[in-house]
Amino acid sequence: MKETNVQRTSLFVGFLVCGLGALFYCYEYLLRIEPSVMIPELMREFGVTASSLGLLTALYYYAYTPMQLVVGLLTDTFGVRLIITVAIAICTFGSLLFSTTHSIYIAGIGRFMIGLGSAFAFVAVLKLAAVWLPKKHFAFFAGFATALGMVGAMAGDVELTVLMHRIGWQHTLYIGTVIGAILIPVIWLVVRDGPKKSVIATNEVAANYKETFRGLWEIIKNPQMWLSGFIGCAMFLSLSVVAELWGIPFLKAVYHLSADNAAFACSSVFLGWLVGAPLSGWISDRGRNRRLPIIFGAIFSALVLSVIIYHPVNFTLIHLSILLFLFGLFSSAEVICFAIARENNPTHVAATAIAFTNLLVMVGGVVLQPLVGRLLDIGWRGATLNGVRVYTASDYQHAFWIIPICIIVAAVLTVILRESYGHEGEWDEFD
Repeated sequence: MKETNVQRTSLFVGFLVCGLGALFYCYEYLLRIEPSVMIPELMREFGVTASSLGLLTALYYYAYTPMQLVVGLLTDTFGVRLIITVAIAICTFGSLLFSTTHSIYIAGIGRFMIGLGSAFAFVAVLKLAAVWLPKKHFAFFAGFATALGMVGAMAGDVELTVLMHRIGWQHTLYIGTVIGAILIPVIWLVVRDGPKKSVIATNEVAANYKETFRGLWEIIKNPQMWLSGFIGCAMFLSLSVVAELWGIPFLKAVYHLSADNAAFACSSVFLGWLVGAPLSGWISDRGRNRRLPIIFGAIFSALVLSVIIYHPVNFTLIHLSILLFLFGLFSSAEVICFAIARENNPTHVAATAIAFTNLLVMVGGVVLQPLVGRLLDIGWRGATLNGVRVYTASDYQHAFWIIPICIIVAAVLTVILRESYGHEGEWDEFD
């Protein structure tokens, strides 16, 4: 009985530390989606087109994505506590730049810095989970951490939209800077790299460079890692392209919603992820299967999105919100890809494996955020309003078709992907 109580206490402390670390992911997601609620204002302020705005917002991903090559190495080597504190400080400074400038170039630097700091968030949180929590809870916590990120995103979509109309876009962005300034000391004082008996916690040997780089090379050679990463990339488009940037203007153009209603409906995608991410992880753990939940989620998310894009009837706000919720719910099975990465690699390179997967996942934002903007500009027919280009429902429908196609490809790739549950640490290739 005593041993059971100790185990429960240890598990509680582990979830507490990991949960506090996950607040960083929640915070960075708030910063990530900020531009989506103020697209016309940003286009007017900086005098840019949809293509240019897509490029500006994608600067986040231009920093975030390539950094995944090193964030795992740095986190495995120096520990989570130091890395995550410095990363939050970088995000906070980037937010300060973005919220105080009238120059698109300074705004771009701020956006780049936000992406640079944010690159450590999800990897660092899952590294904490790999050290603090039993393996059987890893997929669930990956979903839980994702759910916290969705809380930040939903708060951004709904609350920031209201605040922007009341106090202006720049004053609204100040909020992110203040939150970051508060998080820095909290994370430093509370989060620890591992339990007291952990080698990592005592800073004896977190992971030497030779072992870590060898682990990275093994990860790169493993075709399972590439497959799971590209599957995650396609399913994450529901967030990186739809919910994080183009979803609100799409809903305003296609369904003629007000800015507030469009933000409310779009936040349903994040709500779907909030519910679906931990649920997908739990189902995958309980069912002892990684592939089937991903296949199911990919097929149904593509179907739901196709209905939303090429709607046969005019949906009410409630019906549309339900569909967007389901779209997020099904596509959230993407989090299982991180459990696959964890199971294909040893613990001492867990952060590196997760970071490599995250790199591939984020490629979608790098490529498709500006690509959708470019497709919108190609279809633009010359209409403007207050100096800002106006895109029609048809323009958005022609630009969005690529998203469900990518998700269907993910379902096909998952059929090829080999089941990883129960095969932790194996490096073998295809039979």
